[in-house]
Amino acid sequence: MAGHPESLDNTEMQENRGEKLGRREQKKIKARNDILNAAVIQFSERGFQATSIADIMNAADMGLGTFYNYFNSKEDILISLLNRFAGTMSEELHGLMKSSPGYKVILKEMVMLTARLVGENRYLLPLLFTGAMTQSNPRGGHKIDMPAPEFMGKFLDLLKAGQASGEFRNDISPEIMAEMFHSMFQAAAFSHIPVSFEKNIEMKLTLLLAGICSKD
Repeated sequence: MAGHPESLDNTEMQENRGEKLGRREQKKIKARNDILNAAVIQFSERGFQATSIADIMNAADMGLGTFYNYFNSKEDILISLLNRFAGTMSEELHGLMKSSPGYKVILKEMVMLTARLVGENRYLLPLLFTGAMTQSNPRGGHKIDMPAPEFMGKFLDLLKAGQASGEFRNDISPEIMAEMFHSMFQAAAFSHIPVSFEKNIEMKLTLLLAGICSKD
């Protein structure tokens, strides 16, 4: 009828709803990422313990209440950031495994990638100290109770695979070797030697690999 707006058919209405939903979801994803990115900066500058949720939301230029639309706590943010970190590690490991350079090379590359990423994001250090993951933060003694990062278990898997292939010694349990790798990060975190965190790990790793590799 003249003078009345044309009605939308069902298909067009569904498309419009889908477009609105898509924009809404994109907005949510952006807001969540903005909070995570702000948290990275605040954790890096202040340390995990000293950073408040208000600090994060001020840096993200959002209201404090918005935080709880996306996260339950600072620890929840830390887990999300760790998942980002683990994703990078998984991609690197997948590429290395496809090229098959040997378990010594793979282990070295994975340890050095971990050292680089942790060196750039020091707030992650407490998550690397023990498998039990009830750790003390070297920047203030704050306790963080959460599951061990999955990628640290990859070191143990690589050590077992290296033993099975004959590349690593079989007279030492892979669990003991894995503990040594974990301890290496802790020692480097508290080291007073005037070298970078990454260089410190690299020198310790050279000695550790020399000790676990089978003698030709």
